[in-house]
Amino acid sequence: MTRFLHLADIHLGRQQYRVPQRATDAKLSFQQALSQVSTEDADAVFLPGDLFDSRDVRPETLASVEDVLADVEVPVIVSPGNHDQNMSRRRDLTWLQYLNNKGLVTLLSADFEGDRASFAPTDVDSPRHGGGGYVDLEADEGTVRVFGVQYRGAYMERQIPAVVDGIEAVNASEGEPAATVVLAHFGVDDAVPDLGATVSVASLTPLMDAVDYVALGHIHKRYEVENVYNPGSLEAFSVQEGWWDDAHGYYVVDTADWSAAHRVSKRRPYVTVEFDVSGYRTFDDLCAAFEDAVRDEREMVERVCSSVEFQAGDGSRRDPIVNLRLTGTLLLDHVAFDVDALREIVEETLEALYVQPTDNTERKAIQELLGDIDRDEAFAADGTVNTDALQERVFTTLAEESRYSAAADDVAATLDELEGLVTEDGVGVGEAASYLRERRRELFPNGVGEPGETGEAAAVDGGEAE
Repeated sequence: MTRFLHLADIHLGRQQYRVPQRATDAKLSFQQALSQVSTEDADAVFLPGDLFDSRDVRPETLASVEDVLADVEVPVIVSPGNHDQNMSRRRDLTWLQYLNNKGLVTLLSADFEGDRASFAPTDVDSPRHGGGGYVDLEADEGTVRVFGVQYRGAYMERQIPAVVDGIEAVNASEGEPAATVVLAHFGVDDAVPDLGATVSVASLTPLMDAVDYVALGHIHKRYEVENVYNPGSLEAFSVQEGWWDDAHGYYVVDTADWSAAHRVSKRRPYVTVEFDVSGYRTFDDLCAAFEDAVRDEREMVERVCSSVEFQAGDGSRRDPIVNLRLTGTLLLDHVAFDVDALREIVEETLEALYVQPTDNTERKAIQELLGDIDRDEAFAADGTVNTDALQERVFTTLAEESRYSAAADDVAATLDELEGLVTEDGVGVGEAASYLRERRRELFPNGVGEPGETGEAAAVDGGEAE
């Protein structure tokens, strides 16, 4: 029986929220996962992309990854992700190629030319300069041939047939291996919709049929589709990713039946604290209630931090990242609403590494103006006001409360059109006035005014001055 570790999306060097400790977190999660090579009796490590967070690697990041990889006694087989390379401007030597030439990783990439993909051989004991396209690993069941495909972005879906042809050409030339693996960096849209995946299961099927195991990276959330496996990132790098409790980690792959057991990775905890600002007329009152609410959350936070996957290697507490969600109707003036002061209370009370506020509050004046507009129409997904809906309500209110209320809808539409002429088309004052006069004649051919006022008087009163 032969076993492999499959991990991805390490993002070494990433200082999330500009907090240096987050770069250290990425390194520690990587180091901890690789430490399981011996425990899991693994014969190699598969890493399909985003070892680094940027192609511009800091010296301290490079030094630390060299130290970590030097302690790994089995081949670490890597294919490039979008963060590892520059799609628009190629460099003579990338950092992955540097690690390959140092003998710390085995770098695999396909050679694409037109609608063809080819794979050059390489050797884990004598790495080819810049990396090859495939490598043969000797396993108990025979040769396991591992191919690597670099990140191809939107091209990937239509290039899958070329990848399959390239794999089959190698196997026909070099002899059929006992098993075939491909490392690649893309997402399967059907499995994780709305997460930036670009390849459908239907398009992927030829590759699934051609190989025994598809080792993916790119999407930070774990998912599986038949013999396609994506382990999720080791660390969570956003509030959304922090919510995915069991979606971060790596696989232990058993070649006896090509099964993959998921292991949850060690990482920093995320917690969410929510507070409703409704009803508070002074910031002091709001702040006092907020402090009480945050203290009430301490038990929940400590319970999360005590979970094994969130503890440091020595079992000690790791300070959490806190998502502070502020909701409700704010009665205070915007200037008086000091979000930074609230963030400091959370940091101190919950001993947080970092607090990320999310302001989903609604201002009372705007809420009253929007009135009975459906909330999904009035507010965007990020909680900001839908200005088109607000503008429509303003124009409607002006029309209904003016002397032109008999045709309020048409008047509101006229104001909306006028706004577009001025802001988008840049018409001058004279053209705007002419447009208004023409529209008034269309809508009120008999004139309009206060009760008892004649059409002629109304025309004189509001004529050229409008």
